[in-house]
Amino acid sequence: MNFTTWPRLLALAALKMFTRKHYERWSEQDDELLRTMSEAGKSLTLITVKLNRPIASIKARAADLHVALPGTEIGHRRKRKQNA
Repeated sequence: MNFTTWPRLLALAALKMFTRKHYERWSEQDDELLRTMSEAGKSLTLITVKLNRPIASIKARAADLHVALPGTEIGHRRKRKQNA
């Protein structure tokens, strides 16, 4: 494989992943896999690949199930404690 075809193959894989399950309903098995992978601390990228769903879909479903995804709290500022 040469370096000029790599971006094309990656784009095709991403497009295939995006269109495959974008509108499919979540099954109980999908929900359970999402829960177990997030509890195990697996990355959002790995969860995306295993579930074959877009990141936005996984984030929305995790919010519906009240599941914390690892690494998604990056960029959120912590509230500073006020000195009394």
